[in-house]
Amino acid sequence: MAETEFVDRVSRALGVSRDELVKRGIEEFLQAQLRACLAEIRELEVRYGVKGSGGLEEKIREGVVDEHPAWEDLIVLENLEERAGKIRRELNALKT
Repeated sequence: MAETEFVDRVSRALGVSRDELVKRGIEEFLQAQLRACLAEIRELEVRYGVKGSGGLEEKIREGVVDEHPAWEDLIVLENLEERAGKIRRELNALKT
């Protein structure tokens, strides 16, 4: 079954407009992605006892944590923070 047919079928079955169904589906997807991102961010923050990539970078530069694997984790953390920001922007755009 094509995606559009499926969306139409679910829309009719639930009595929700097609647009509302798609919007809610996207919102739920984005929220799930954001939760996953934030969980990974939190895991790294707890591992290093920091708040955000800036805190981890500071600890690396001060020699408080070993450079390896902290530098690699810093890159991961920065990418996760960037992704979380993009997701938040999309969620905000969806709500306006």
